[in-house]
Amino acid sequence: MASYTVNRLLQGVLVLFLISLVTFFLIDLAPGGPSSLVNMESTAAEREARLKQYGLDRPAPVRYVSWLLGAVRGDLGTSINQGLPVARLLAQRMGVTLQLATYALLLTTLFGVVLGVVAAMHHNRWPDHAVSILSTIGMSVPNFWLGIVAIILFAVTLGWLPAAGSGTVGRGFDLLDRLRHAVLPAGVLAFSLMPNVVRVTRSALLEVLASDFVRTARAKGLRQRGIVWKHTFKNALVPVISILGLVTTVLLSGSVVIESVFGWAGLGRLAIDAASGRDYPVILGVTVLVGALTVLVNLLVDLLYAVADPRILYG
Repeated sequence: MASYTVNRLLQGVLVLFLISLVTFFLIDLAPGGPSSLVNMESTAAEREARLKQYGLDRPAPVRYVSWLLGAVRGDLGTSINQGLPVARLLAQRMGVTLQLATYALLLTTLFGVVLGVVAAMHHNRWPDHAVSILSTIGMSVPNFWLGIVAIILFAVTLGWLPAAGSGTVGRGFDLLDRLRHAVLPAGVLAFSLMPNVVRVTRSALLEVLASDFVRTARAKGLRQRGIVWKHTFKNALVPVISILGLVTTVLLSGSVVIESVFGWAGLGRLAIDAASGRDYPVILGVTVLVGALTVLVNLLVDLLYAVADPRILYG
């Protein structure tokens, strides 16, 4: 297990290197890239000073090596628009995104697994059909539209929940206040991702329920509920863990729209602001950070396989 973990970490480092390499040169070569920061209508001295300010007077490979050496030391450059270290901006915003992702993942796991089990236990009966309809709606409705409807209904019309932000300004840390602000964005994210967990859980349980040992348990007179929760569910955990790992990576990288709709100042909002303001060091930093989190999540999922099923061995 230890050697496998080390190998996976080394592979993760290689993946991050490739992500940073491709992202850096795509940004550099794309129309409107870093070279567009220099106003061609300015004087030659002004253009030269501007090029030197952003390090654009050096060849792209030299600039990448310089950035990579700095990144190894934790220096991801300086934001062009805000004049602050990129690492500091990422640290400030990452907590907000992880908070939202954690709440959404908990809701997705809870309701997705429970509804998937209910659907499998009542295969081809009305609970199964009801869960299938709900899942189809969750996969079909766009996030941004559902978020707007949730704000209009629960925040504007009923006044039950806050419409935007991750907490009340000037209130300090208040857990109950943070939870109230997280209900709508986390609920919308969970509603759109839950169908994937429901379908995988249902399919995995139905496959295990058709096994010989389940038929033997039924022949001994065990109740369906006891068979599912005590015997079947453990054998269906591996595909469920896989889909939850995929959901987690989507939450870390795909909550851009929800953060914008609900006014959460997380990594998604930071990436949008950086893209619209042509803040290329921030774009590169966000991409590498999300890549690193994705690598760690995938490693954790692989290790959980062995915990869920002792027959899985890593050499």
